[in-house]
Amino acid sequence: MKTTILTAFLFSTLCALAQRPLEYTNLSKEDEVYPLGKNTIARVTVSSNPDIHPYFKSFGVYLTPAKIDTIEDKVFYHLHYIVPQPGSRQTLEIGATGFTPLYLSLVLYTNRWYRYNIYDPDSTIVDCYHQLTREGEKLFRVGNYEDAKLKYEELSKTCSGLSNIEKTNVDSKLKDIDSLIIWKSMADNYVTSSDYSNAIAFYKKIYNKNPDDNLSQSKSLDAQKKLSEICKINFDKAESYFNDKDYGNAKPWYEKVKDQSCPNKAGAVEKLLTIDQILNHPCSHILTYEIAKDAPIGISTGSYKDHKVAGYFTLRLNPAVFEALQTNNDSTSLSTKKPELNVSFGWTIPIVKPVWIFLGPGYTGVGQYVVSSMEYSKGKKVLKINNAISPEIGLAGKIKLTNGFGFALRYTFQYRFALDKAASDYIGKIRHVFGIGFCF
Repeated sequence: MKTTILTAFLFSTLCALAQRPLEYTNLSKEDEVYPLGKNTIARVTVSSNPDIHPYFKSFGVYLTPAKIDTIEDKVFYHLHYIVPQPGSRQTLEIGATGFTPLYLSLVLYTNRWYRYNIYDPDSTIVDCYHQLTREGEKLFRVGNYEDAKLKYEELSKTCSGLSNIEKTNVDSKLKDIDSLIIWKSMADNYVTSSDYSNAIAFYKKIYNKNPDDNLSQSKSLDAQKKLSEICKINFDKAESYFNDKDYGNAKPWYEKVKDQSCPNKAGAVEKLLTIDQILNHPCSHILTYEIAKDAPIGISTGSYKDHKVAGYFTLRLNPAVFEALQTNNDSTSLSTKKPELNVSFGWTIPIVKPVWIFLGPGYTGVGQYVVSSMEYSKGKKVLKINNAISPEIGLAGKIKLTNGFGFALRYTFQYRFALDKAASDYIGKIRHVFGIGFCF
């Protein structure tokens, strides 16, 4: 009976010893890059001593290392992770025979290299380096960076015979801790001054470096909640002013939403663009009344933009055109009339504010009542259209009264090429046209 009890005791003791915890040290360096030729991959390297034969799992699926290296007394297991988006979070399970599984919280970015060393703490408990590293790492993970720094400084002073790799690891860890102390101080100060946007940015840096820092993560969530509340208040104020068309007062509130990187930043940016278009309207469209010899009725419309080429259209005529369009009219009474129609279009080009040049082709038709030689209307006067190509060039200017309204002036020089040379004098070779109107 005693033998049975003793055997059971020894068996239970061995089982307990067989399931020892694994410990790890984060050896990752700030923004360390490992270019893999792809912009969707991150490398995670886990090192251990050859006696530990680890397995790796993620989401319950075993992972096969992309590569395994043995350097001196360490085995390096290189895992490649596909990163669907920056800041992707993964949990890597590491286990080995005789050890309880270890879970690493990873925050992954593409083309980055993350490095960890796993070890058996019980076998290294008497080793100065591993003992102090273990203590320092525990303090580091919970966010107690000041005490962790003291522990690593103690390690570097008291542990003798450190290898170059161990010295490098300690120096790297101290640099990380110094950065985290500064980031934490800055984040807390930003929270105190209610600058939650910058506070969140620094808490995020802390989390990326140490995903186990639950206190900083909790503070980040609180800051995000407060930022959302402030953003909603500012955006609602901006919307109220905007709906009342008080754009001058709406703009600074939208700018606050944008500068604080609020969740509704996109909506604020869109409204700011709209306000800029309203408040800083370039008065780019010109509408003028055009006056020319033999064509006192004219209108020109076009865009005259500050920084690029645009277009215009002009129509000019005289009252005789309308009379000529009437049916059953008395051609004898119209014989002295000279109906004229001119159409032109072209391009507007900015020169120096507030002057633009414009040019383009045109058509001119000038009517002439002549005695018909046709049999059915012989002896009667009929309307003959004399055609001409009439290219033109000119200058336009604006006199702005407000951001979106002002006066406009146009001068046009037009040259006419008669298609029938005999009608050249009748049509006229040149025209000077003046226009006055508005820009809006």
